[in-house]
Amino acid sequence: MRQLKGIALVLVMIVTGGCMMNAPDVPAFEDEFTREFMKSTKELEEGFYLFESKTGGYTIWFPENATVDSSNYIKRGESRELVNISEVYGDNLSYRLRLTYDNRSGTENINSQLRLLSSYVDYQGEYEEFIHGDKTFYYATTLHNVSEGSKVYYFISYIKSNANHRSVKFLYATSCNFLSENCTIDVDQQEEYALNLMKSVEFQE
Repeated sequence: MRQLKGIALVLVMIVTGGCMMNAPDVPAFEDEFTREFMKSTKELEEGFYLFESKTGGYTIWFPENATVDSSNYIKRGESRELVNISEVYGDNLSYRLRLTYDNRSGTENINSQLRLLSSYVDYQGEYEEFIHGDKTFYYATTLHNVSEGSKVYYFISYIKSNANHRSVKFLYATSCNFLSENCTIDVDQQEEYALNLMKSVEFQE
């Protein structure tokens, strides 16, 4: 019996080692914690892999050079999860993406959920509502002048499943890195990027 267990353990190590050897040479797989969320080593499209929430509640396209912050990760049962993702472009530009997953009955109270999302970035305006696939999106953008010459652009959305209680609060913030010089943010490009990530969210049945 011990011999059989030993053989089984060796086989597991070989399989696991093989998977690791075949993993893409990118931060999303090189970072140990981030790798736990990667559903497959197969590229969905150039530069993107499939991220799956540890609740099993949703997936999203994940940029190959991004990583998940293990120190700010929160999961409460299978119904709530907070994930913080970030990526740095060279020495100048960076973005942060905060995903808050919820699968409780209160997600249908849209006004309450939007007030909460707005409070994260002190947003006072209205939301654009649109449907994409089997989800409804409540979308807005806002700009914060942090200091002289320092700006943070936010692209935020409340993403609600049309089939069940599942929802994701999506908060994408992009800015020039601290003390960086000659940094210019292409706002249209960043918004398009954020929208593509946003629309890639798929809720599980």
